[in-house]
Amino acid sequence: MRFLYRARDNSGNIKVGKIEARSVDVALSMLQGSGLIVLELTPEKEVSIFDQFLGSRFKISKRDLAIFLRQFATLLEAQVPLSEAMKTLVVQASSTAVKDLAYDFISDLDSGLPLSKAFERRSDIFSDFYIEMIKSGEVSGRLEEVVKYLADYAEHEYDLLNKVKSTATYPVFLIVTFLIAGVFLTISLAPQIGSIFEEFNAKPPLMTKILIEIGNFFKNWGIVSLVGLIGLTWLLLNYFNSEEGRRVLGIYLLSLPIIGQIYKKIYISRFCETSATLLEGGIPIVITIQVAGSATGNYLYAKITEEIAEELKAGESISKALIKYPKYFPPLIAQMTAVGESTGRLSQVLRKVSNYYSKEVERSLSTMIDVLQPIMIIVLGVLVGFLVAAILLPIYQLTQSL
Repeated sequence: MRFLYRARDNSGNIKVGKIEARSVDVALSMLQGSGLIVLELTPEKEVSIFDQFLGSRFKISKRDLAIFLRQFATLLEAQVPLSEAMKTLVVQASSTAVKDLAYDFISDLDSGLPLSKAFERRSDIFSDFYIEMIKSGEVSGRLEEVVKYLADYAEHEYDLLNKVKSTATYPVFLIVTFLIAGVFLTISLAPQIGSIFEEFNAKPPLMTKILIEIGNFFKNWGIVSLVGLIGLTWLLLNYFNSEEGRRVLGIYLLSLPIIGQIYKKIYISRFCETSATLLEGGIPIVITIQVAGSATGNYLYAKITEEIAEELKAGESISKALIKYPKYFPPLIAQMTAVGESTGRLSQVLRKVSNYYSKEVERSLSTMIDVLQPIMIIVLGVLVGFLVAAILLPIYQLTQSL
């Protein structure tokens, strides 16, 4: 078994971490044998079958992640060493999942791993974007700024998610309620309506016929379909969590009409922000472009920036290299980059471009959210109209024929 401990050494310093032992007593003896005064010793939470099915040990909410990164950024700004900062975060952890994450970081840092490697080992929580950003902070020596930016990013992502949830809660509730009621009515009433028409040797209207067929399908294959849907969802989630799946998903997202444009702006903002951070840290432009491309978290952008880096090695300017890829980097970026190159303020210009596209993403999402609610209500109205027409219309026809 593994146990989480918090103890004090002979110098009075707080030590936290994990220890392997057969029982609590053995773990306690081992820690005391190392000269530690144990303050807290608890078994590590076991991985349940349900957690394994979902593909992760613990779930960290967007809110918890934003709080964790903000506290981490604050501690780094106060010049607290990494290991000590993580020990403080264990005490301040807002949930068991966050505490487990902090313990993992402490173990990795104490064993000599860099912070970026610790982030990479928890890729179930941190995407490639977070990992590459931490790497850029380590390379450039601007880790505090990078963690602060990631905290801002996580908070912004959480706020947008909350806005989407609050906007969509009411129409989603109505649609889900309707679907439950609709399935119940379809399974219970549709076959009875079909039997009535058979007794009168009459043909039901088209909508009623469709409803009857749907009812028969749910009655005969409903459970099998539900199990298949759950299994398919599980397979897709696991596939898109793999490296190949993330690559395919990244390419597919860019090809979508509206969402693709939003994701493109997100990738451009990430690219410019990472590039600015690395350049301000004195990192060569070729390495900057390569790392910034990886930090976007998108396979296509990472591949394109590798090609741009090769052109830079051959003596091409970054603005002329970017302009060759207008599908992924709009002309505005190449123009702004050219201004930055000519004035010697490339990092400042890239940061402004990043801020511009961040605001563009927020505006695009706000517009999409505003449009989402009436569309969902219209969809609900269409579904209700179909159900009413499919049930009431045949009853009206039968009464007229009697």
